[in-house]
Amino acid sequence: MSSTLPIEALRAPLVEACEKTRRIILRAPTGSGKSTQIPQMLLDLNLVQGQIIILQPRRIAARLLAARIAAERGVRLGGEVGYQIRFDRVESAETRIKFVTEALLLRQMASDPHLKGVGAVIFDEFHERNLHADVAIALARKLQEKQRPDLLLIAMSATLDTASLAQWLEGSVTLAADGRAYPVATEYLPGGRAAGRPIWEPAAEQVRRVLQEEDEGDILVFMPGAYEITRTLSAIKALPEARGIECLPLHGELPPEEQDRAVRPGADRKIVVSTNVAETSVTIPGIRAVIDSGLARIARFDPLRGIDTLFVEPISQASAEQRAGRAGRTGPGRCIRLWSKTDHEARPAREVSEIRRVDLCETLLLLRASGWGDAGDFPWFEAPDPRSLDRARLTLIDLGAWTPEGQLTDMGRRMAVFPSHPRHARMLLAAGEYGCVTEVAAIAGLAQGRDIVLRKVDAATESARDAVGCEPGSDLLQRLALLYRATDMRFDANACDALGVHAQGALQADRAARQFLRIAQAQGLTINETPAQPETIRKCLFIGLSDRLAVRLDAGTLRCAVVHGRRGELRSETVVRDARLLVAAEMEEVQVRGEVTLYLSLVTAIEESWLHELFPKDFSEVATVRYDPTQRRVVTRLERRFRDLALATVERDDAPSDAASRLLANEVIAGRLELERWDSQVDAWIRRVNFAA
Repeated sequence: MSSTLPIEALRAPLVEACEKTRRIILRAPTGSGKSTQIPQMLLDLNLVQGQIIILQPRRIAARLLAARIAAERGVRLGGEVGYQIRFDRVESAETRIKFVTEALLLRQMASDPHLKGVGAVIFDEFHERNLHADVAIALARKLQEKQRPDLLLIAMSATLDTASLAQWLEGSVTLAADGRAYPVATEYLPGGRAAGRPIWEPAAEQVRRVLQEEDEGDILVFMPGAYEITRTLSAIKALPEARGIECLPLHGELPPEEQDRAVRPGADRKIVVSTNVAETSVTIPGIRAVIDSGLARIARFDPLRGIDTLFVEPISQASAEQRAGRAGRTGPGRCIRLWSKTDHEARPAREVSEIRRVDLCETLLLLRASGWGDAGDFPWFEAPDPRSLDRARLTLIDLGAWTPEGQLTDMGRRMAVFPSHPRHARMLLAAGEYGCVTEVAAIAGLAQGRDIVLRKVDAATESARDAVGCEPGSDLLQRLALLYRATDMRFDANACDALGVHAQGALQADRAARQFLRIAQAQGLTINETPAQPETIRKCLFIGLSDRLAVRLDAGTLRCAVVHGRRGELRSETVVRDARLLVAAEMEEVQVRGEVTLYLSLVTAIEESWLHELFPKDFSEVATVRYDPTQRRVVTRLERRFRDLALATVERDDAPSDAASRLLANEVIAGRLELERWDSQVDAWIRRVNFAA
């Protein structure tokens, strides 16, 4: 254990705090060593009996931190120190320090409410306020108060709002380790980035400047996503100053070996271009300069329309501070921010917590099914938006998981077993009835990660991909065929690239599908060994996506009307271009060149007869009387609706006379309808009558 890290100053205060309370809030700067050293202090100073679980918001951090501690202690990874992330579990009966992602802890608490054998739970990087972390810390506090007063809870971060957390976590002790290991000088771009200029251009310019001014030290560049990382790496590699310097990407979609390569220390100088996975927990040794775009891709959920949004947004001041700290870990560093100081001061202090910006369906279902109560009564650190709760409840009712009165159904209880969005759980249960569990499990697996279809491929690759035979009627059936082909090719990167398929994404989808199959089998569902009929697969998709039913507005465009009063547009690359009725697995509001559009993607064609077969009670006929200014007459508009979506409209001339009279009178009074014999003399007469009255 290093004695030079700032976190070492908290060794004695940590012992004292553990003697006073079992609730600790710890604030320490980026690079201080809190993620690796605090768990070891608890173990080595015998402050905890049982396993020490450390929650991490990202899988890459959980894996790398466990490996780092194991190396520091000179033990085998999976022995005294281990980790568990989705599809990867490295631990044993002797594991005392265990890193896990937050969703896995929730599932563990659902199956083992008392956390037997666990002595401490550490919520690392709690400032990120991930939804699962908010739920887990509330449950852990409740468990500590009711049954486990011995359970040690620690929330820690570099930029934590300790005052509000301390108020909620009553009786806690706050510890702080101030000061970085080394100072970091912060610079701003005078005047900021020019409007419309791609972010990778000024980033490459600043990399050139650092290479010209500094003879040693690695460089870390922060970009919002994989696309920007690729463009930035291309711009940097074109610099004469970058010749002979290794340039590496770092993001969550890379294979583990490529992630390891980016963070592994080495004798040669390197430049790493990363998303915000390198913002916290993951320390890259040797970084002496940070070039920060000041941007991140932020996922949000619009509760009013029930859609996901994904925009590139400016990061908060707290995130900027986290990123700057990456340069002060192993020596004096510098951070160049690609925005102005005035812009920085106008940015929010902290990010909006996930509980205020993401879909809450899975969380609400898990709370109710696990006996943790209703979201409205749950002891949140920060309560969610009531509109988001209402939207989640509506979706769960649509899926049959809840009754309209809010009671959990038998279907909902079965759905909660699957570690995924309730939509996919509902599809899988339907697949058990229709004999297509194998295919639907694979489709659900495809939905758990990135799209396996690569965009912007050359003509030869697109032709090879199109040649892969698939059943018509669904973009998801196309991806299912590509997943099967990738599986046959053993996810070989070169072979998958030739098909325009993301090999690592396909591998992750296959692992998720196998997990779903194991759960389905444990739930008593029959796993079909022969291929299912495409129509039955599409029916199951519809059952899980009925609240995303859309009807084409006209045959000449890709515009659609969607259930619950939404409008959107099909993505142009869909294979389902002629269907009138369809469901969308993804509905995402995307900002492209300054314009915002609601895109419907991964769509499946639906037959209207299926609506009557599967949801007969969700139909209604609505009659409205209105004035048609084009035809200058009152008409009755009859709509046949599925929930609130109009499937067919007919206009008739049989409006009730009293309603027609009121509408015509209103039009006349408003001056929008002129009567043939109504002239100035009539107006004068009306004025005289009104005056006399």
